[in-house]
Amino acid sequence: MVGQHLFHGAHSPTKLHGVIELRMHPNSREVGPGEDVKLSLQLFNQKTGHKFPTGSAEERVVWVHVEAKDSNGKIYHLPVDKKGFTGEEYTIASDTLAYQDMGVPLEIENFEGIRREDVPFGDRIFRLPYLDPQGRHTIMQWNTASLGPDYRLGPRETKIETYTWTIPDDIPMGKVAVTAEMYYRKLPDPVQEFLEVPAEESQKVLINTTETFIEVIDTYY
Repeated sequence: MVGQHLFHGAHSPTKLHGVIELRMHPNSREVGPGEDVKLSLQLFNQKTGHKFPTGSAEERVVWVHVEAKDSNGKIYHLPVDKKGFTGEEYTIASDTLAYQDMGVPLEIENFEGIRREDVPFGDRIFRLPYLDPQGRHTIMQWNTASLGPDYRLGPRETKIETYTWTIPDDIPMGKVAVTAEMYYRKLPDPVQEFLEVPAEESQKVLINTTETFIEVIDTYY
């Protein structure tokens, strides 16, 4: 009798699509130039019986990208509001360098590391950071000494992210569409490129998307 593992997981796009439900709404539908609008994004893990992402969690990257498009078609990237929890810096995309411990097996002296992720700055990341004995972000399980904040989505868990946007003074009047898109990568792009592993290992997969709108109105009348 031969045991087989036929469960489709992270390598199956059909399992990934729609894993997380997204819904977004503004605190006000009508807003004027120079005013603030706060958008709330609800993310619900409705399909998995475990945390998402899972598997080789030290490598997985899941993030949400939010942008607005005004009535003239101009795009505005909206960074996530910080929550202030310990280790939150691991969950917001930046130009931080990481994976310095790869220099040991690769015999690179004083290796400065590479970009932690290739994700638009300010996007929220859902991950479990693995840390080496020096407290640096690592993808090498065997060199893990501790874990960072577990900011993954548990089964049937809802997380709420907010995005506060000051409406530009020069924005045209009219409807503004706001879109949130969640993406997944099995391996961070910079790691795939640095180690020259097959490109499909860092392929960006769309998990889900949602859209809402606000109306920019003239408040000076």
